[in-house]
Amino acid sequence: MNCIFYCVFNEEKYIDMFYLLLESIFIYGNLDNNTDMLIYTCTKFMKIIKQSHLFNDEKIKFEINDTYNNINKACKARLDLFNLESIQKYNKILYLDTDIIVKDSINKVFDVCREDILYVLEEGEINDNDDFWGKTLFGNEVDNYKDKNAFTSGILLFNNCKKIKDLFQKINEDIITRPYDFACHDQPYIVYNAFKYNLFDNKILKLLAVNNDHNSDSDKVIHHFPGGPGVYQHKIYSMTIFLNNIKNKKLNELNQTIHIEDDIWTCSCKMRIDILEFFISKQNYKIAEIGSHKGYSTKVLSNIFSKVYAVDNNIEWTNFNKNFNKDSTNIEYIMLDIYKDSWDILPDDIEISFIDADHSYNGCKSDIFNSIKRFKNLKYFIFDDYGVWSGVKEIIDELIENKTLNFERFIGITDVPGPNGIVQNVNEGIICSVNKFA
Repeated sequence: MNCIFYCVFNEEKYIDMFYLLLESIFIYGNLDNNTDMLIYTCTKFMKIIKQSHLFNDEKIKFEINDTYNNINKACKARLDLFNLESIQKYNKILYLDTDIIVKDSINKVFDVCREDILYVLEEGEINDNDDFWGKTLFGNEVDNYKDKNAFTSGILLFNNCKKIKDLFQKINEDIITRPYDFACHDQPYIVYNAFKYNLFDNKILKLLAVNNDHNSDSDKVIHHFPGGPGVYQHKIYSMTIFLNNIKNKKLNELNQTIHIEDDIWTCSCKMRIDILEFFISKQNYKIAEIGSHKGYSTKVLSNIFSKVYAVDNNIEWTNFNKNFNKDSTNIEYIMLDIYKDSWDILPDDIEISFIDADHSYNGCKSDIFNSIKRFKNLKYFIFDDYGVWSGVKEIIDELIENKTLNFERFIGITDVPGPNGIVQNVNEGIICSVNKFA
């Protein structure tokens, strides 16, 4: 089991920076069931993070410390890692500062971690006068090292092993023994002790990570935007612009297909974006598309979720769908008459049901209750055509009223093309969660 470890302390504004990092990991990090995210923070910050739409209780775990109330303690919090009870269950650990954007699969980073050393990103030199990399700590020892290239402590990758645990203990002991007031707080100590015990590699991660590179077309997994502890504004500015640039590429992928203006049986560009934003922390979910038609929405869903089961009973449309989405590898096509045949052909571990089949009251009701009955892990419904078809709206409103479903949010446009023209001032779609206590 792998762990991505974060520390969020001291100032609430760092939560905003952490949200950018979290969003990027959920969109691009390709998190699998083998990776958790562990946040070391205070009770107040934990409650704030849990209220965010980015929070996913299946992937995010917390360790709490309510005593770290200044920048010095906040920076050194990562050195508590091996004292945290929950860390014991993880084999590989990737510590990330909050001033980071991830733009590719985080598994590429974990894959390089093989030896019992610190994998770090090269930065600065140990004889640099700024003391960010420990010149004072090294003293005359600096001449013992031919290669004086140091590293940033904003990215630390390592195995959960005795060697690294002992190294962290040595770093903490060094801080107590030589309590210098460094501008970079614990980084000089981390660098010095990694050099002293020859327990680091600062070369390999250069293939996967980079500092202050604003090129959204880069091939790096991790983009780090450092600028000194406690400095906030320019970091979040750079991170926001960079994340927006790479998100625009993602949104373009969602929109490279037919829109509702061209075919009323698919959804709008806005509805696609709304679905992505709502499920941004849940892209590992599997979704059943009940009524996949020609596959225009199927393509969008396959770009958001880990697996799509495209369900339809029309062979012509299903073949069109297969050809239209021939480059997608996470779509499974299932021929099923959903009103006559058993739903047992569908997997039972699906988390989301996208309902877009018979638009009558009874037809939509059947799709809802068959989904609840078959999918034991069902958490959400996405309904298309909520505002245009009265039967769809009637049954959904009824089930929200009787607490079978919980309203989450409306999605899509409000002037919606229908069979008889534009229907104004309605909601194209709606997302509901399943009330497990109903």
